[in-house]
Amino acid sequence: MKHACALLAVLAALLLFGCICSSSNYTTPTPAPQPTAVPHTPTPIPTATPTPRATPTPTPAPTAAPTPTPAPTPVLASVTIHNFAFSPDSLTVPVGATVTWTNTDTSLHRLISDVGVTIDSGTLSSGGTYSYTFTRAGTYAYHCSIHTAMRGTITVTP
Repeated sequence: MKHACALLAVLAALLLFGCICSSSNYTTPTPAPQPTAVPHTPTPIPTATPTPRATPTPTPAPTAAPTPTPAPTPVLASVTIHNFAFSPDSLTVPVGATVTWTNTDTSLHRLISDVGVTIDSGTLSSGGTYSYTFTRAGTYAYHCSIHTAMRGTITVTP
């Protein structure tokens, strides 16, 4: 038994020695890296973008159209130049009236105002006309500058 114990001791020593000697060439395996947990992010699902809609503008209620003020009917008056005279030689018209002189003579005539307004027809040949609109009330005398005996008056009322 002595012998068996000695053998066992030698075997144990050899085993121990063999383990120590072989440990210098032996590398301990590195454990494989463990996968790290990646948080799960869900893939976004595209959603339809709502189309902007125009906000309806309320239709305004129709308003009654204002009644147009009728334009005043223009007052037209006439004076004829005939036989070296104005006919009528005196005329009354409202403010805003237009007076037209027509030369029916074969002679030339030229109307000129005496005072108050500037009436100047220039030379009127036979068939020629001249018009003037009176914008202020008053009495206006005029004459023919070629035939000074020809005289007339226009009275303008408010």
